Amino acid sequence: MNVHEMGRVLILGLAGAIIAGNTVASNWSESITIKGDLRYRHEMIEAGEEDARHRQRIRARLGVYANVSPYTQVGIRLATGSTDPISTNQTLDGASSTKTFSLDLAYFETYHEAVPCLRITAGKLKNPFIKPAKSELIWDGDWNPEGGAVTINKTLGQIDLTMIGAGLWLDERASGDDSYLVAGQGIGRFHFNDGKSTVAVGVGFFNYVNTLGFEPYFDHDHSAGNTTVPYVEDEEVDTVLHYANDYDLIEVFGEITHKFQNTPVLVMADYVTNSGAYSLETGWLVGFQIGKAKKSGSWQLNYFYREVEKDAVVGAFTSSDFGGGGTDSKGHVLGGAVQLARNTVFKMTYFINETGLSEYATEDFKRLQFDLQLKF
Repeated sequence: MNVHEMGRVLILGLAGAIIAGNTVASNWSESITIKGDLRYRHEMIEAGEEDARHRQRIRARLGVYANVSPYTQVGIRLATGSTDPISTNQTLDGASSTKTFSLDLAYFETYHEAVPCLRITAGKLKNPFIKPAKSELIWDGDWNPEGGAVTINKTLGQIDLTMIGAGLWLDERASGDDSYLVAGQGIGRFHFNDGKSTVAVGVGFFNYVNTLGFEPYFDHDHSAGNTTVPYVEDEEVDTVLHYANDYDLIEVFGEITHKFQNTPVLVMADYVTNSGAYSLETGWLVGFQIGKAKKSGSWQLNYFYREVEKDAVVGAFTSSDFGGGGTDSKGHVLGGAVQLARNTVFKMTYFINETGLSEYATEDFKRLQFDLQLKF
């Protein structure tokens, strides 16, 4: 059975199980939702003195979301791409070879009517943490972690409060300590000016347990910019590299939104520092967005400036696009989008970056992306 057949069996099996056991809905259409999207991208990359690279890429995702009870939902989604935890892109090459679908999400979310403000999510889930203006300072937008999270939302007058706690698995080792992430985040969102203006402030702590002295996450041969050292045991030096620092991140961010007539404007800042490193431990991002591509004919423009030192964040999970991925880079991101029709967006993003900051021998990095995004 190939992966395409597995995907069809997975979706049909889930639908059948819920139809058979559901006592709330009168038919399957009331309990199951199928959603998906397709993104077609042309991308140009210029890195250092190398010739410009051009490639066509697609991202396709198909998800099934089912209400198994009035208080519990299950979500399963398949996506294109490789096993890379921060990319679901599939390059069009290989002489038109078939492309693979992999498990991108598999989670449940539940709450109890006695405490409707508290929700529990577990499995391979969407990133539970709030990112101002979808900031990829700490995590790439495609990163879907594995483990569990608890979210509490409470509204007090014109203030929305959110608290998030999570325990996420990173590496399970048969002979050695496991690596995991213990994290918490708190956000306050203040509404005023008759709902036209909002100010949000947040703080988070993200502790990567058992990182110092272990191999880089996902790709053991590539640290994505983080500092590594050779492994030493009984005075013998191994060629395998290991992390030279712990990663205990503290994040502080703020976001201001305001509507000028019918045009929303957003200004944001995001700052992170790694208390587990002795140097090259900070990262920050500032930017703004004007407009929002949401309805047919609507548009948006955005600009961000970002600088991430070598050990500010875990390179394996930060943006895969900025500076070619990983840390130790700085620069600009310019973008815009137009809503061409319902569920159809054309988007442009231009990265003007410098890499290799810690070596004082920086290289220019440029990436230009044109996206057509379709949802259903």
